[in-house]
Amino acid sequence: MKTQDLVEVVDDDADIRRMLVMVLESHGYKVRAHDGAHAYLAAERTSGKRVMLLDVRMPKMTGIELQAHLVQSGDTIPVIFMSGESLPHEMRAAEQSNAVTFLWKPFRTEALLKAIASGLAQFEGKPDSVTQR
Repeated sequence: MKTQDLVEVVDDDADIRRMLVMVLESHGYKVRAHDGAHAYLAAERTSGKRVMLLDVRMPKMTGIELQAHLVQSGDTIPVIFMSGESLPHEMRAAEQSNAVTFLWKPFRTEALLKAIASGLAQFEGKPDSVTQR
């Protein structure tokens, strides 16, 4: 991991965001937390190696909808879906989205770190197209 590796956390639950920021920063990652899809889309654009932890169920715009929007706009950020509960159609959509993986809350730190490492490795082969967002 390099210091420029960024984890974008998108979750409407403030406690989950705080916990993820604390855990990830303690493992050396730079972290930006967003309280939903619209907050992420409104945030300042970033560059460099990055991965997204994305909650499936959020109000206004779901994680599935945000990921589809990113793909349509050409943003190739690898996505790790996470959820405490999901309906069968949400699970199918997540599986068909080419996400890095799907983590059920609560998940182990080891599983989270492994998923992030996998997502960052996937980023290696992708162009950094965040400016197209």
